[in-house]
Amino acid sequence: MFHPALHDFPGIVKNIYSNLIRRSGDSGRLALITILETIGSVPQVQGASALFTDAGLIAGTLGGGILEADATGRAAEAIRRCASAVYAIDLNAGIASKEEAICGGTARLLIDACPDLNIEVFKAMERSIRDGRPGVLVTSIAGETSPAIERKWYDKASGKYQREINACMDEKKCLFTEKSGMPARFFEPVFPLPPLIIAGAGHIGKAVAHLASLLDFEVSVIDDRAEYANPGNIPDAEYWIVDNIGAAMMKASKSSDTYIVIVTRGHKDDAEGLRACLDADVAYIGMIGSKRKISLMREEFISKGWANESQFDRIHAPIGLDIGSKTIQEIAVSICAQLVQVRHQRQHLRKSPSVTAIILGAGESSRMGKPKLLLPFGDTTMIGTVIGNVLASSAEKVIVVLGSNYEDHRLAIKDYPVEIVNNSRYREGMFSSVKCGLKAVSGAADAVMVLLADQPMIGAGEMDKLIESYRDSEKKIIIATHGNKRGHPVLIGSKYIHEIVGYPMQGSLRDILQNHPEDICEVQTDNAAILRDIDTEADYQEELKQHHKHD
Repeated sequence: MFHPALHDFPGIVKNIYSNLIRRSGDSGRLALITILETIGSVPQVQGASALFTDAGLIAGTLGGGILEADATGRAAEAIRRCASAVYAIDLNAGIASKEEAICGGTARLLIDACPDLNIEVFKAMERSIRDGRPGVLVTSIAGETSPAIERKWYDKASGKYQREINACMDEKKCLFTEKSGMPARFFEPVFPLPPLIIAGAGHIGKAVAHLASLLDFEVSVIDDRAEYANPGNIPDAEYWIVDNIGAAMMKASKSSDTYIVIVTRGHKDDAEGLRACLDADVAYIGMIGSKRKISLMREEFISKGWANESQFDRIHAPIGLDIGSKTIQEIAVSICAQLVQVRHQRQHLRKSPSVTAIILGAGESSRMGKPKLLLPFGDTTMIGTVIGNVLASSAEKVIVVLGSNYEDHRLAIKDYPVEIVNNSRYREGMFSSVKCGLKAVSGAADAVMVLLADQPMIGAGEMDKLIESYRDSEKKIIIATHGNKRGHPVLIGSKYIHEIVGYPMQGSLRDILQNHPEDICEVQTDNAAILRDIDTEADYQEELKQHHKHD
């Protein structure tokens, strides 16, 4: 039967850890083996894991063959001795060898003989993924012989692991680090599976659901026939929706990571399913049909105003890679191959936004009693440090807004690769400088990042964290926070530039933000300095003291 809640499609966890959670508490002991690092050619990738009992493999894979056979014996021994281990295996045997692997590489692996000790961490990870929040599982390994293993789950970059976590999330790759005298650490990014909605639960839909499940898609099937859309007929799906094709597709939750395959039993249902998702911002839409059928549907959709040419032409139709497929199974392979192809292309083509940084430095320094931006800080001046930090970030362009003591400040920063603008109305307050800086932003910018010139304590890491959040979020206003308080920088989508420039001068940037609470994403940072600026001599001396502590 149709279940309305299924239209929400919550995140699914289908990895070795969810298998471990389900088996936790069983009478038999388990060992979890993970590939920590590889050199050269090996049968599986870094991060591949497998779960073993003393009788052998029960879930996951290390690539099979000699590597997995060797791991099976080591797992049984680790379970018997209740002792974890780190070990390496050489796969560089000669071609004549019958017993050794000849892949040409080496692998280093971790045997966790007591994975239940970290079961609460795995459960926290599962809850996070089900809520649609990706993160990184950090495993600390102290020693190689019977090492102590500690795991932690981070659903956002924080603390001393911020750089490693950001790198893992950005590249979607594992990271293994070792430092003398410190535990080794393994960083493993975990993401919700991309949703795949299959319209049509016939033979092709069933075959696609099976393959797509093996390829790590979260599969939902829509059909108006209860005898087709059910767990008995399509056991590889996560959700089965019995409803009119068009109505169900319209109700289904969709995101930029959603993939849609339309393989219903007829032209009418195909058309209804396509109309219901054509406007959606999704990763992929594919529809089955001959070239003649697709051509006729394209003509119909355009002539009736259901789609324009560019909308229809983004559809993968006829669906699937051209591999000369004839049978149902071959067609399913061609469709799933195209899904994987698009998924990899999207991962490689993820583009960082073009961000212009605006540094506000036009104030009179009235509380300091002298031009504070020219005071020494670090290896240069206060404003020089701020500019250097911004230039070290991924911001593409830097605009510095000056006003009071304009010429002195201009001469101090003239050798930096920045654009300097003069706010002649600086006495009217900070908002006048925001407006002045925005007027200098080119139309190519996706977003602007507003910074204060008297916050040299904020590094490139905090700035890049905002930029990455802007890239990954659908929100267009990104604000740095510490605790429950908002600070600087603030990153604002270019769509708001016109509104800000036209806002009354007696207003403030805060007014603009309060007008769009639904479009705000707060990004937590461990740096409390985002809440502070340097206004007085006491502030300056305190920040110098803090700066020297961290040098």
